[in-house]
Amino acid sequence: MSVAVTIGIFDGVHLGHRALLGAARATGLPVTALTFDPHPAALLSPSRVPPMLLSLGDRARLLREGGADSVVVLPFDRELAAQSPEEFVEEILLAKLGAACVVVGDDFRYGCERRGDISALKLAGERRGFSVVVVPPVFLDGVPVRSTTVRQMLLGGQPEAAARLLGRPHFLTGIVVRGKQLGRTIGFPTANLDVPRGLLVPAPGVYAGEARWNGEVRKAAISVGVNVTVDESAAPTVEAHLLDFDGDLYDETLTLTFERFLRPMVKFDGLDALIAAIRADVDAVSSGKARQ
Repeated sequence: MSVAVTIGIFDGVHLGHRALLGAARATGLPVTALTFDPHPAALLSPSRVPPMLLSLGDRARLLREGGADSVVVLPFDRELAAQSPEEFVEEILLAKLGAACVVVGDDFRYGCERRGDISALKLAGERRGFSVVVVPPVFLDGVPVRSTTVRQMLLGGQPEAAARLLGRPHFLTGIVVRGKQLGRTIGFPTANLDVPRGLLVPAPGVYAGEARWNGEVRKAAISVGVNVTVDESAAPTVEAHLLDFDGDLYDETLTLTFERFLRPMVKFDGLDALIAAIRADVDAVSSGKARQ
């Protein structure tokens, strides 16, 4: 079967990636999204591997929701990294995927040492009978829509700006594990998230967002980092106080969305001041307004 193939890491499946999927759908062919795991930098430059915005499962799910009929994940190993541009076209695009059209961004490179470029891909298409669609960069209010830009925004405590580029709020999914249970003792129990290794965690601070599990949804005040009022030497955590919820979430798979930054992590003068601050956080989440 002939398909339109769009290629990328697709981390975040942001508006730029959706433009690729849209261009692929416009061909009228079934759409295959070709991605790679792990990130090529894990093999080629381990010290430069970026924190990922999405797990592989979430990446595949969002690609399908964005218009891909199928998602093919190639293990990025030494064998794949050593393929020449010509081998990549013949063995992957044609023999494996049946590409009749290849949809890529204007900075697309492929093959060993990234020797293949757009010109080479178009020449290969002319020779082997597939078309090439090049999608220009996407900008939003003058800002380039790139995974790197989204990471910078999240690490800078700007979840609302990141959400505009993503087309949705950033989220983290993990298993709820037992913490020190301090929140319960002061009237604000929290669910502690075990974040999968390698995923991007937003900048330390308190956020307004949502918690989702098993079809349930609650507003949530989400804390990222170290509660320096209680223990400055503690390991950083991601924990959420769910509004209007009183139950046990241990071992549940929980998704937290980061919608608004409320305040940085600060050291308060004792538990009373901390409790007052948490109460203000919860009020801000409940009202949907900025924290006073």
